[in-house]
Amino acid sequence: METNSLNMLVTEAIWRAQELEARGIRSELAWMEVSSLEEKLAKLHPASEPEGQIARRGAVSAALEASDYLRAYALADGYGAEENAPESLKAAVREILEENAQAMTSGFQHAARRHSLREAQGLADRLRAAGALGLAA
Repeated sequence: METNSLNMLVTEAIWRAQELEARGIRSELAWMEVSSLEEKLAKLHPASEPEGQIARRGAVSAALEASDYLRAYALADGYGAEENAPESLKAAVREILEENAQAMTSGFQHAARRHSLREAQGLADRLRAAGALGLAA
């Protein structure tokens, strides 16, 4: 798929996700669509290009919006390991992850004292994958 088409799809997907949230509907699937489309754009553009950097940041941010922490950290690790990734991109992706972590820990201060953020995110990922009854297994 070409860049212009993907850019249009990303814009539409972001609009849908934001519109659902504006109506009080949390749509993790909509944000996953955004992340997936941004990842496709990132594959078309090297990390050294501005459009590639924007797509990489967008893929990580949207994965966090979708509460898919495994995906967000895997994308961040992959993008940080790219040979042509500039330090500014690596720092920007780390900042996205840190801001999300700060927001989560400030909202759950008691839990943050007892458990690491990674533990909580891992539990959230397991819950999403297995459903509520899957945690008992």
